[in-house]
Amino acid sequence: MMLQRKDLFTLAIILLILSFPLEGLAAPKFTIKPKVSASWRVDSNFYKAEAAEREVYSYLLQPGIDLGIETPKSQLSLDYTINNYSYEDQDTVPPGQEAADKEDYLGHMAAFMARYRASDRLLLGLDNSYYKTRDPAHADILSAPVARDEYSINRLTPMGFYEFDPFSLGLRYRNTQTDYDIATREASTENRGMVDLIYNFTKLTSLDLEYQHWTTDYDLATSDYTSDQIKLIFKRQFNYFSFEAGGGRQERSFDVEALEDMDVLTYRIAIIGQNPPAPERPRSHITFAAEQNFNEAGAGDTYFAATRFSLDAGHIFQEKILAGIGGYYQISDYETTAREDKTYDIAGRVGYMFTDWLTFSLTAGFEERDSNVAGNDYDNTYYMAKLDLVYNLGAR
Repeated sequence: MMLQRKDLFTLAIILLILSFPLEGLAAPKFTIKPKVSASWRVDSNFYKAEAAEREVYSYLLQPGIDLGIETPKSQLSLDYTINNYSYEDQDTVPPGQEAADKEDYLGHMAAFMARYRASDRLLLGLDNSYYKTRDPAHADILSAPVARDEYSINRLTPMGFYEFDPFSLGLRYRNTQTDYDIATREASTENRGMVDLIYNFTKLTSLDLEYQHWTTDYDLATSDYTSDQIKLIFKRQFNYFSFEAGGGRQERSFDVEALEDMDVLTYRIAIIGQNPPAPERPRSHITFAAEQNFNEAGAGDTYFAATRFSLDAGHIFQEKILAGIGGYYQISDYETTAREDKTYDIAGRVGYMFTDWLTFSLTAGFEERDSNVAGNDYDNTYYMAKLDLVYNLGAR
């Protein structure tokens, strides 16, 4: 019998509790951070249509809480947020189309993490994340759909890492279950195994040989597939920056003869910096990444090789004023057709920190997709105002 998403999350909680030995609970440290965010957003082309654009207001209320417990050998955290979305049309709704408020929904986000140091060499862990959302990026960061179907996705990942100086061996398994609220969209199940053999030159420099094997099974007409991916990843930590460069290959085969096997050169280059260095709260930060790979959520057998460049940078001026910029540019080259899309999104933001726990921010952005296939172009201008409250009740 297949476990449901709520069963997987419950299992994660149970396994986490069992991972804490009694002797490790002698002097636990607890962290409690209630939080709430409220935001308003306007999109000039909410449905990302090539023609007949519709301006829509979005209202989002997000109450939540961060919980943590730490002992000398164990660490546990739970981050839970309720996402209450509501929408309001600013244009006349075209005949035959539904009003935007028909998409009002209550979403959820839960992220659970557990770590247990079983010995000086062995670290055990368990991660579980759950989303109830309309955002396709939670299923696949490289995804291209503009549809706003409501779905849930759960990822359960047990893991173990063993150190035998100067090497480390990591073993992970991830089960991903995706389920849509409408019957015309396909549910899917992914089972993925991951192995990392890491050579540690120093505590700050490593070389990781990573191998992944996974299968993705769809419920309806989309073809099931199997992927194998191998990469060599170099990482170096400096005082204010960390650097990552890795590359390899992914091969993907399908369970139907009509689809030919696919392969792609996959890579990722990333620079991450902050001042002052972690674990201090940064006054300045920057993340730049360039990567290439296949998309994973390919309903309808719509697979493409994506080349993506992304940037996020920010600075705090006078201890109170926030400023930042972020965005990405992606080229999506489809495998089974001659379609090619070029998509970009860029946004600037400013904000003000009233206190350490209360921040107000304004964001303005523009996104555009240029496709060589008619009907897939769109552009959208958006603005957002947001109030964030995160109050640390203190660790004890």
